Amino acid sequence: MEYEFSKKPYGQDGLFGVKYDSLEASFMALFEINSHLWTAEKIQLLIDKSLSLKNDEEYEYKGDGSNLFMIIDKNEVFFYSSYSDKEEEDFIWPFDKFIQFLEDFKQFVTENQ
Repeated sequence: MEYEFSKKPYGQDGLFGVKYDSLEASFMALFEINSHLWTAEKIQLLIDKSLSLKNDEEYEYKGDGSNLFMIIDKNEVFFYSSYSDKEEEDFIWPFDKFIQFLEDFKQFVTENQ
């Protein structure tokens, strides 16, 4: 696994996200998904919207309280950290990997709310 979920990613209670030290250098932008506003319901809405995309449709997503911006289409998901100096995406995941990440994240949030 390329990440480990945490309910204290900044050492503070009440946040859900990914442990910084668990990420490979090329995926560090994923740390910016950390937020105190994540709920299982919000994650499920993101899953549902992503799965409902048709053909060439895409949408942009920035979670409340998060510094991670994503462009999602049926093939790939482009991740951008608002702190990055890069003009292009920080990394890209295949769509199926993104959905699996969200399912795993939703389960973690559900178990730790």
